[in-house]
Amino acid sequence: MLDHLTLRPPFWGVVTLLAFAAVGLSASASFDAVPSFVDSAPLLSAAALIIAIAGWRLLHRQLLLRMQEDDVLRDRVRRLQDAMQSNLDGMFLLRAVRTAAGEIIDFEIADVNRSGAATLYRTREQLLGRRIREALPSPMAAMLFERYVDAITLRTAVVEELRVDRRAVAASWLFHQAAPTADGLAVTVRDVSTRKRDELRMRKACLTDELTRLYNRRGFMALAEQHLRLARRQGKDSVVMYVDMDDFKQLNDSHGHAAGDRALMAVSRLLRSTVRDCDVVARMGGDEFTILALDADVMGARAIQKRLEERLALFNASGELPMPLALTVGHTRVRPSDTSSVSELLARADQLLYARKRRRQMTKAAESRQRELTPQRAPRRMPQLAPVPIPADVAAIARAAAMALPNVAPPMSGTLTAMTPPISNPLPAMAGTFLPTKAA
Repeated sequence: MLDHLTLRPPFWGVVTLLAFAAVGLSASASFDAVPSFVDSAPLLSAAALIIAIAGWRLLHRQLLLRMQEDDVLRDRVRRLQDAMQSNLDGMFLLRAVRTAAGEIIDFEIADVNRSGAATLYRTREQLLGRRIREALPSPMAAMLFERYVDAITLRTAVVEELRVDRRAVAASWLFHQAAPTADGLAVTVRDVSTRKRDELRMRKACLTDELTRLYNRRGFMALAEQHLRLARRQGKDSVVMYVDMDDFKQLNDSHGHAAGDRALMAVSRLLRSTVRDCDVVARMGGDEFTILALDADVMGARAIQKRLEERLALFNASGELPMPLALTVGHTRVRPSDTSSVSELLARADQLLYARKRRRQMTKAAESRQRELTPQRAPRRMPQLAPVPIPADVAAIARAAAMALPNVAPPMSGTLTAMTPPISNPLPAMAGTFLPTKAA
């Protein structure tokens, strides 16, 4: 504390007064009469010299302390500079550029490390002294300028993750942090593109069915809730459709699970190609699928179902699977005033689906019973005629009659006349048996 007081003028004034008071008291105690100023001069000079020497010593010590503090400060600054330059994160020190009225019009780059310069495809020398509106693209610079002004005005830090353009920044995602300083900002940026890609991949894996690449139940519930909320706010209708594969267990049991997987992938492709890109298609589990058709009513749902039936018929005609596929669809309309949750809408569509499936099963059962009650007519068969032996005398008469026949066959109605070759001994092959014809 004494070292800090030695450089202040009041301290030396008090010391001088005390010295004069001490000299006066000592003189009055030694002599009855007050000595003259000339007689007291040597004593006062000695006291002043002692005080000056003490003050010099104190001042010298203070200067040494200040020099040591400056050395420590320079060493600390050097260490901070080394740490800043060797940091893998991009670091920027920004100085606020103000008008005469004190309004911030821009931020100047007072210092930047090599990583930060490389993030902007520049060198450190190219960025020092430049303003952010000059060094960054216009949309990005305008956005950062507004956030930096708010950070300095409100004295709050900016912490966020930004999606950036790789043509301007050497990253796809940046972790961006800006902390206000005395009259500027300390900005830190970090490339988090790899982490964001991993997060997106994990999020997609959590919300997507691995086999069909459609949304799974979790993904459909989350996405459908957002779409329905937006549709209700805009006053538009929507349709929730539930699709079930018929006889899927029979396909798995008869032809194996590989054929079942191919059938599931085929149905997913059919559903995805039937609806619009804005509609949500998901596999709820097993052989059950669901569709959220946005901005659609009952007529739109019927149009989707008709297109699905046509595409399914073409697919079955291709013979890609060992047995044809059959789908049952149930749908429910969602009006803007309908406040039902996604689970309740799915339950309604599922009830309509199974009601349609029961009606189809009852129709098939009735047709089967009708076929059983209808008598089946046996096909008519021609009677089998046994061969009859030909007597020898009859055979001789037949040979004689055949020899007497002319060699030209009579023309047939509507055909060309044909010449028949002469018949030589035609009846030996007939000898034995012949088949009589049945009279009409």
